[in-house]
Amino acid sequence: MDPSEPITTGRDLALRLNSAFPERDWVALLAERSGTGRDFVEWHLQEDMMPPETLIRAAAELLDEQPAGRLSSNDFRAVQ
Repeated sequence: MDPSEPITTGRDLALRLNSAFPERDWVALLAERSGTGRDFVEWHLQEDMMPPETLIRAAAELLDEQPAGRLSSNDFRAVQ
């Protein structure tokens, strides 16, 4: 998946985060950062619909914390 492509579904978000956080429990990180439960996050990651803004925002924050060379929130945008 090209990082410049917009996030349109929960599955897109999952692929993007899996690439950015290999071998880490990024679902737990996303749940903690978004202030939601793991079940909520997992459900939205499996859906072919746009994730809630709270998950998009939390994912962007996590990506901004990545070291150089990783995806950043500039590469991570949602379709409006």
